[in-house]
Amino acid sequence: MERGSRTIFNSKVDIFPRIGPKEMFQTACLDGLKLKLASYMPFRKTEEILNHIRWQDDKEIIKYRTIGDAITREGAEIIDYIDAKAKKILVQNNFDVKSGNPNQDYFVGKEIENQEIHIIPKNQVKQAIDNYNIGKEKELQIDESQINEAFEDIAHSVNISVDDVGVTEQKQSGRSKDPLPKESKHYVKNTVIHIQQGISKYILDGLGMREMLIILTAFLLNNDLFANKTIVFFADGADNIKNGIKDIFGWRHYRIILDWYHIRKKCKERLSMGMNGRVVRNMVLKKLLSLLWLGKIDAAVEYLLNLDSKMVRKMSEIELLIAYFERNRKNIPCYALRKKLGLRVSSNRGEKANDLVVAQRQKHNGMSWSKSGSSGLANIRALFLNNEDENWITQRKLDFKLTTTGKKMVA
Repeated sequence: MERGSRTIFNSKVDIFPRIGPKEMFQTACLDGLKLKLASYMPFRKTEEILNHIRWQDDKEIIKYRTIGDAITREGAEIIDYIDAKAKKILVQNNFDVKSGNPNQDYFVGKEIENQEIHIIPKNQVKQAIDNYNIGKEKELQIDESQINEAFEDIAHSVNISVDDVGVTEQKQSGRSKDPLPKESKHYVKNTVIHIQQGISKYILDGLGMREMLIILTAFLLNNDLFANKTIVFFADGADNIKNGIKDIFGWRHYRIILDWYHIRKKCKERLSMGMNGRVVRNMVLKKLLSLLWLGKIDAAVEYLLNLDSKMVRKMSEIELLIAYFERNRKNIPCYALRKKLGLRVSSNRGEKANDLVVAQRQKHNGMSWSKSGSSGLANIRALFLNNEDENWITQRKLDFKLTTTGKKMVA
């Protein structure tokens, strides 16, 4: 058929073979395009672009609700696949699938014996301290006598960021033009885990902190990341994260570090409510962070307790901040020294993963999500970030391995 100078084709008869009623063409490229578009932009916009590309008549257009249902279904299949794969890995390695712990005592002993945790030599640590302290006032120097921790060798460490990301939960009655009152809102919490070893990384996403930590165990086993490795968790100090890590990984050595981003955020929030005005808050915040950066918790607590009463508006907020320091005392390192040694001090990569997997797509005004819809969409985002899209779309499988490769094209 000719239209002006252009030749128009009907893909239903001219390019692809004829199909019967309620049948659909399925190609890897179209599947990949649908998943990627829907995971990065609203379903209505995805509908518009897909229908423009397909150039079908009005009766054949793809509806945005259909796209949303397909994304939820596809995401659920990914979650089910990962869950089944994780259980298989755990069983093969003699781990209990419910607790995430080893079944045999000999395995625990073997792992602890084989760890031989690679640490930075003491003379190198001392040299870093001396270099950092040059030209600084005594109060702003690293106190070598207070450094009792070992510092992991970056080449033999696994850095894991764990966090919950909440999005507004959809009412069971479905979408509504009338928003819920703020106090009545509920949230869907996706647990996002970012794993990094060297330049390689992987992102896990799902519902339930404990369930995801067990899947994390399977991932570490599948990538041989337990033996001779230091496991370092970066978290915000939430009890459910700390307790979950203790329950799942208590059989071996690990380290939890209170993320610098979150400790700074917590200080700012509490001081904003507890101090008399922004100027005073900023002055106290600067001093407090300078002490915490050096890991001087006792000095930080003493500083807060001795604040001039005229500067304090609500002492209860200061007491809550002190309690936060005490609860997380053993997880607050000397950030300055870690930074000097080239080690991580925050879960910035984890925060970026949270943003890419959940926040960018799901946290906008007026949006609300079902648990299956939110989790499914997040897992499809992770599919592309992990470079697993070709494996999934063409073979319905995932490597479940750390990745360093660039983006591959779907055939």
